[in-house]
Amino acid sequence: MPTRRALLCGGAASVLAGAVAGSGAAQAAARPIPFGSAAEIGAFREDARYREALKRYCDVIVPMNDLKWQALRHDRPRFDFAGADEIVAFAIANGKALRGHTLLWGEALPPWAKGITTRAEAERELVNHIEIVVDRYKGRIATWDVVNEVIKYEPEPGAPYRDTIWQRLLGPEHIEIAFRTAARVDPKARLVLNDFLFEEATPAGAARRKVALDTFRRLRDKGIPVHGLGIQAHLYGEKDLDLDGLQHFLRDLDALGLDLEITELDVIDWKLPADPARRDKLAAARVSGFLEAVVAAKPPRAIVTWGLTDRYSWVQDVFPRGDGARARPLPLDADYRPKPMMAVLERIRRGTAAGK
Repeated sequence: MPTRRALLCGGAASVLAGAVAGSGAAQAAARPIPFGSAAEIGAFREDARYREALKRYCDVIVPMNDLKWQALRHDRPRFDFAGADEIVAFAIANGKALRGHTLLWGEALPPWAKGITTRAEAERELVNHIEIVVDRYKGRIATWDVVNEVIKYEPEPGAPYRDTIWQRLLGPEHIEIAFRTAARVDPKARLVLNDFLFEEATPAGAARRKVALDTFRRLRDKGIPVHGLGIQAHLYGEKDLDLDGLQHFLRDLDALGLDLEITELDVIDWKLPADPARRDKLAAARVSGFLEAVVAAKPPRAIVTWGLTDRYSWVQDVFPRGDGARARPLPLDADYRPKPMMAVLERIRRGTAAGK
């Protein structure tokens, strides 16, 4: 089953770093969990209301696509940092923390990278890319999604990782190379493995949780710095969640001394009722149930949505509704009005009871 992407083919930093320092429910309740959004460069450049919403609502900003290989590496020798630099400068000017997404992914590659044929070339290009990108933003981007969507959709014994050019040429060591290189270039950066489908009540969900834990243990056993897991949390409105399994997984993560971030939260609402008010309530309830379970087991260091307003979302294109109604996956509607989901996010991150 393809992923959504395959279908689609210092002040602020200290806030993020300290939000759950000491990792406990009491600490999380005392200081709000930072909230943020991924920022899409087209909307960012063209829509003043979009920029104002990022200023108003976000503690954390993530360049949505502009740090991916496809955006940075139009050709092999030249890096194009124009889009990423704009968003980074905006975040810093407005006192926002930054997450970097992503240093290694098997998708969103430029054509020349897909033509790499040897192990030596793959390692050379991967190391060079991470060195240049991380060094450019050292001291400004405090957290990196070092490796993104590396776990196979349905892991198999002896074959836990996706069939990508990196896996084919470097094997599982491509994960180690990426983390080791990022840590060497910026020893102060927080390094995260970012992936999805940890919350679903399916055999694949359980298998993916096991692969993630096995991967973290292997990295730690080899002395390779890794600091946390990013759970994407693209929540299907119609699918069951395995909240018990998720909580057990998060406690295992905690036992390894690893942090947690929610990195790409939204609700895929293509099979929810058409009525907007009803749909918004169901989406908010889905987010509430998920985040309540997460916070009870392991408070995240940040909660980030994959976009901020329904006006701009990948869900509209990748999961269109059969009735033609517009997708409503995010905390602000298409006119930038807060929806019930935003109230849930505020309640969860401030540690207040439902209805307060």
